[in-house]
Amino acid sequence: MSMGQEIKIFSRDNEKLALKVTKGHFSSDRFHINYYIDMTNLKMRQGEAEEVAKTMAKRYVNRVELNGLIGVGAEELKRYSKAFASKTPIDTIICMDGCEVIGAYLAKDLSELGITTTNMHKTTYIVSPEFDSAGQMVVRDNIKRMIKGKHILVVLATAMSGRTIQKSIRCIESYGGILEGISVIFAAVKEIAGYPVNSVFDFEDLPDFRISEPDNCPDCKNHVKLDAIVNSYGYSKLD
Repeated sequence: MSMGQEIKIFSRDNEKLALKVTKGHFSSDRFHINYYIDMTNLKMRQGEAEEVAKTMAKRYVNRVELNGLIGVGAEELKRYSKAFASKTPIDTIICMDGCEVIGAYLAKDLSELGITTTNMHKTTYIVSPEFDSAGQMVVRDNIKRMIKGKHILVVLATAMSGRTIQKSIRCIESYGGILEGISVIFAAVKEIAGYPVNSVFDFEDLPDFRISEPDNCPDCKNHVKLDAIVNSYGYSKLD
């Protein structure tokens, strides 16, 4: 199978966001998938990363609908909505898969929406985790204070099987962190370790998306050649 043409799938929640996908036969570090999902612009282009963050932020604030109140101006509506919002405190945002730009905008958006922090300096930590060769998250001594006793939001590009995130959750909890949410750009699962996965795009946007163990990959069984090796940085075509 040769790689198909790239197509765009627009977000149901934000018309400014589009997921670029290419059909084919691809191998990641653990799985075979039938679509390459390109998130480069969503993670690295300023305008799109900002929109991703805005979409993610809405999942953590239940805003009271106050539009249409007679005699109430836009600024007053904003203040009322912020005051009556249901909020979850966020102290630290752990960013994986190169989502640091999104994480920074997300911290700003959550603050503007009235999300509180228990940090003494009243601002949010943005952490890029380190992983060892086994895929386990490593927490160095200088980072521990940003996790122990802190309310944590994990942000990453994809949630496929959830194995990597499960390892990270165990690490966060073992260091005394309090996981408050998981936000991803694309999710193939709805929950991980009992935590809901809040995604901008999911398998409903790409209904024929398939993830397979290499030994049970339908394309491999049909002798379909692999098109490329993929990871969070991009893809490398195979000749």
